[in-house]
Amino acid sequence: MKNTASSPVLVRDALLRARSVVYDVHGPLVLRTVAERIALAASNAVVDTLAAGDRCGVLRISIGTPVNHPGAWMYFQIDAAGSGTLSASHPHWLYALSTLATGDWLTCGIQEFEKGIRIEPAFPWLRNLSDFFVGSLRSARAFNKEEFVRQLVGQGFSHVTINGLGADRPFESGPPGDVYSWFYDYSPDLDQFIEGPLTRDYYPADYLQTNLNNLKRNALLARTYGLTPGLHINSPRSMPDEFWHRYGFLRGARVDHPRESFRPRYTLALAHPVVQAHYRELVKSIMAEVPELGFIHLWTNDSGAGFEFVSSLYAGRNGGPYLIREWKDDEEIARKAAANVVSYYRLITEEAKNINPGFHLICDLGPFNAERKFIAPELGNGIDAGEFAYFEQKETDREQKALARIGAMTHVKFEVSDNNVVGVPFPWLVYERLTDTLKLGTQAVLLGANPASLAPYDVNNEVVRHVQLRLKNSIEEIVEAVAERLVGTMYSRALINIWKLSDSAVRSFPAGVPMSSFGFPWFRLWVRPFVPDIDAIPETERAYYERFLLATFNNPARIDLNNDMLWNFLAVDEAAEKKSVFDNHVIPFVTTAIENCREQLSTISAGSREHRVFKDLLNRLGVYRCFCTTMRNTMAWTEGVHGYIDAETEVKRERYRGLTRSMVESEIENANALLTIWDEGGTEVIPISRSGETLHIYGENFGELLQKKIALMEQHKNDEPRIDPDYMWRMPSSF
Repeated sequence: MKNTASSPVLVRDALLRARSVVYDVHGPLVLRTVAERIALAASNAVVDTLAAGDRCGVLRISIGTPVNHPGAWMYFQIDAAGSGTLSASHPHWLYALSTLATGDWLTCGIQEFEKGIRIEPAFPWLRNLSDFFVGSLRSARAFNKEEFVRQLVGQGFSHVTINGLGADRPFESGPPGDVYSWFYDYSPDLDQFIEGPLTRDYYPADYLQTNLNNLKRNALLARTYGLTPGLHINSPRSMPDEFWHRYGFLRGARVDHPRESFRPRYTLALAHPVVQAHYRELVKSIMAEVPELGFIHLWTNDSGAGFEFVSSLYAGRNGGPYLIREWKDDEEIARKAAANVVSYYRLITEEAKNINPGFHLICDLGPFNAERKFIAPELGNGIDAGEFAYFEQKETDREQKALARIGAMTHVKFEVSDNNVVGVPFPWLVYERLTDTLKLGTQAVLLGANPASLAPYDVNNEVVRHVQLRLKNSIEEIVEAVAERLVGTMYSRALINIWKLSDSAVRSFPAGVPMSSFGFPWFRLWVRPFVPDIDAIPETERAYYERFLLATFNNPARIDLNNDMLWNFLAVDEAAEKKSVFDNHVIPFVTTAIENCREQLSTISAGSREHRVFKDLLNRLGVYRCFCTTMRNTMAWTEGVHGYIDAETEVKRERYRGLTRSMVESEIENANALLTIWDEGGTEVIPISRSGETLHIYGENFGELLQKKIALMEQHKNDEPRIDPDYMWRMPSSF
């Protein structure tokens, strides 16, 4: 007997029956982007910008209709004839919805969607700030901007930071030996894109135009895919040195860090009406160029920016003559400084809201330890509180409740990626951070993301996508789905087990290890030699890495891995304890993961997708083990060298000398292992610049630098441990 039961109609089948995909040509650009994407999946359909009535096979792409629902949402409805709707509350959700309709849901039966399905994203405001897209890694080879933006919106990000410099280097410079100018390479202020009344002719026209063109290209990318673009600025930032020859009377706060600067940097005096008019014009001009800007995140009191008389300025409380006179007590100074800060926040917000009423200013309260009690109550009405720097003081429960009462969101930041070793998997930890934040009722989150062009099989990104778009209920469901998609059911369990080991290694990494996060490239730890007496290496032989070292000629950081001028990081016993955590937990987890990866590769045909996935993971884990071993050896260096110097008996000195020698041998072996992975190539794990080495990123000569490191360690591994206690008092060689 013939089986007459019909097969269920899938979303894929319904899309193929669609005849036209229609959208409002006068609406946001993302409508066209999504219409073209849907038409590609519905291969028999054409894109139509005209009203199509109620004909069968019409898919409508829209913003805000037909769902009458507050908040953030995505809506998809389709019937067996291919008629239906893709709609979202805001443009930034529409492309993500289209990826679900043409991807995750393709093999689902249409009965789930005939009456329509509505999804509410986990975080209404999911914002990205990427060093690759706009920061100091923007020159990284293999990075693809448009692919990255597509990736972000597909993960469910709603907002993206777009203000990276278009120029390879910042305009800021300094006298010989000054390293502070490199802090101007990221989070550029408004005057790096456009001229204001006070800055005409102080920045080269081609420099400003290059930066503005890049900003507008990034904004167009964001618009194309529906993301809300915004800025992350260090502000108010210092002015060019020549500026003060003419406008010395407008000088505000000294904002540079004396430890890294040989030339003072000053901001404008914000209390002066001419300065306020200057900043108003800057905001008006930037909004005129990119009217869709939805936010500015303002970070301050660091990297060449700061407010007058606030307590956290590196040079101490200071400022111009217009805010408060001398000899006032701390409370009155804090109150006046806070009022000055708030007036700047309001100035920016007022001007931006004139163009975009939905604009938000996000201000970090962390830099204002003494002033925040006066600043926080003045927020709201589009001014929110944010988190950016790891050293910032968190908002208390009382302060968070007060912010909520006045309508100020708190933007929470946490990490789901690592720019030092791109693509290391820790999906369970990512899931915990996301869901723990979600349980707190957090509305706004700032996250990074591993670029798919550098890490094509990244599971952390997938965890963010699944949680944000509410695709799976548990982390186990997520990793199983991702693993099966990457390597199939035969190898998925092995891949998951390796991810678990990697996750265990990452969560075991000891807290408080100096130079292990954003400071890692600044101190050139990949390529500088770890020897008992760094000062025994002639300066000419150290120059290959000291050119881009964040340390002036007299900073003991040049010869002491546990010091940055007056800052001694760890005691000997603290360093020993952290080294033990690396030895007993972190590195064994990574090593087992590497062994499992190698074992799995031996069973898979070379050239297959499964082989590529495991090989990519093997290289990432290999580099991550090198990173962990290098950080372990900074702890071993502190334990051995400082222990030797502090030892009071010959027996103890010999013990610490032995520990130091073992540390050098370990780092030699480690550097050779890293060099082997580098020479093999094929995986972009360490960000490498297309345009040359800087303080923030290594160049394509990375392998040569590793070879120099190894040679110097072999040459000096038996030197006696030593640190010059008077290094800080040295004078330049030309003195």
